[in-house]
Amino acid sequence: MALLLGLWMIPSLPRIFSILLALLAMRLFDLASTALLLTGAVSDVALWWLGSFAVCVAAQQCGLLGVLWAYALRSLQTPGVQGLRPPAVLWLTMVFSLLPSPMQASRWTRSFCLAPWCASPAVSRDVVSAAQLAARLAWLPAHPVNLMLLALLPMGGLDRFVPAHWVLSTWPLLLLALVYATYAQWRAPLAPDFAPPVPELVPVPQEDRFAMQCTGAIAVVLVLMVALQPFHGFAPGLVSLLAMVALFALKILPPQSYHRGVDWQLFVIATVLPGLIASFAAALPAWSLDAGGTFLALPFLFFLRMVLPPGVTIVAALVLAVSWSSTHGHDLLNTALSVLVAFHLVDFMFCRNTAGSAVTRWQLAWNTLRRPVTWGTCAAYYAWAGWYGW
Repeated sequence: MALLLGLWMIPSLPRIFSILLALLAMRLFDLASTALLLTGAVSDVALWWLGSFAVCVAAQQCGLLGVLWAYALRSLQTPGVQGLRPPAVLWLTMVFSLLPSPMQASRWTRSFCLAPWCASPAVSRDVVSAAQLAARLAWLPAHPVNLMLLALLPMGGLDRFVPAHWVLSTWPLLLLALVYATYAQWRAPLAPDFAPPVPELVPVPQEDRFAMQCTGAIAVVLVLMVALQPFHGFAPGLVSLLAMVALFALKILPPQSYHRGVDWQLFVIATVLPGLIASFAAALPAWSLDAGGTFLALPFLFFLRMVLPPGVTIVAALVLAVSWSSTHGHDLLNTALSVLVAFHLVDFMFCRNTAGSAVTRWQLAWNTLRRPVTWGTCAAYYAWAGWYGW
């Protein structure tokens, strides 16, 4: 009943208020312990999130994000095969990897899709949606729901070397997303009456260039330290915290810019939601599904995406994944990873058909179902599932 009440309140209340109200109700009625409800807040994932946010905010403040965006636009203006520049999806993937907040990503997506660089707006949506999918499959902080998975795992999940496990598990789908976006860009004709000159990058002042170089170097060291965790033993949360300290010490990221740049509402939600998900999963009755339960994740999430907002969809999916794993004794990491990949693919299928006009959810679902790319994405998902070892 508490879960249904929370789902009913979400559209009419601020996101953080409805979630905190559910947390308060769980404690007032003694439905779950405080330690369980605050699982995400006291784990290493919270430090990992704060450090990742610091790198992302510093990249926006020093202009690194704008430079990557300019390179992406330059690549889009040479869509033919004869163009020797790297495809735009590579630059856009790095851009969306530095935008962990979905609200920020949606703003950049709208500005990208409105650019009249080619004759078909659908091609621009193909490129940008594939870039978002690639970022989510390659870099855990690229979407908050990935970090919620880590907070649900025992010991925060990071002690099990999850970041490298994530990339090693998702790289086939990541490669397919990059290939698809590159093909969509190269086959797109330029608009007949639109031939803008290739913009030259504005020279960056020396102090900003130094900040960009330091931010890029700190980000690379952060990724390498996380990837080499078995050799040095430092937890990823501690490594990201050290990266944040380095940004503050070098005065690349002023504290006031960090406070303004972080989506603190999203941070509170993501640290509270894992405890609520675990509590709801523990309260669910044991539902009997065989090993094919996770095999149905893609159609189940597709149906939920038609009737519910994306945030509610993934919360319901994680509740069922945690409950199913605990009931049948399966590894939560593998179960939740397959559910998250299915969620990102469903989001990719729906985002491709968002034309900016007012359409109903059922019209959006119908437009998604009748596209050949949707069925190709489903086939790729089940091929990946067989390779992944279900």
